[in-house]
Amino acid sequence: CLSNISMGVKGALFIMVGHGLCSSGMFSLVNVFYNHSGYRNLYMNKGFLMKSPVLCLVGFLLCSSNMAAPPSLNLFGEVLMFVCSYLVSFCFLVLLMVMTIISAVYSLHLYTTTCHGKSSEAKVSLETVSYSAVFVLLVHWIPLNFIFLFIP
Repeated sequence: CLSNISMGVKGALFIMVGHGLCSSGMFSLVNVFYNHSGYRNLYMNKGFLMKSPVLCLVGFLLCSSNMAAPPSLNLFGEVLMFVCSYLVSFCFLVLLMVMTIISAVYSLHLYTTTCHGKSSEAKVSLETVSYSAVFVLLVHWIPLNFIFLFIP
């Protein structure tokens, strides 16, 4: 976007739309974790894979889309932004790459901490995750990964 090239503007737009869908889905995921465990601490929400595999699958899909895994809209936006940032400055490209790697590492840490590991002995709701919560999460993920089919 800094280069004032249409490719950079499209990349910035793709990243903004992708971030809007992905971050709101991840906030919804954290809300589901909180409703079932009663804790907001990341380390108190361990072991959800044994409690709800479907929730962890959708959480993995959202976290991988946040890491710009194919075929998410974030990947297309980041590729366009990498190309345009290289046209502006190599230093800007390196800074953008470092920020992308840090974001991907945190998304992976979020997923592995909450879904894997031994469940904490804290109070945990034994009820299963509702289908409506999983549906809300999927409504965030589906357009994030299939909206690129409709982009000219």
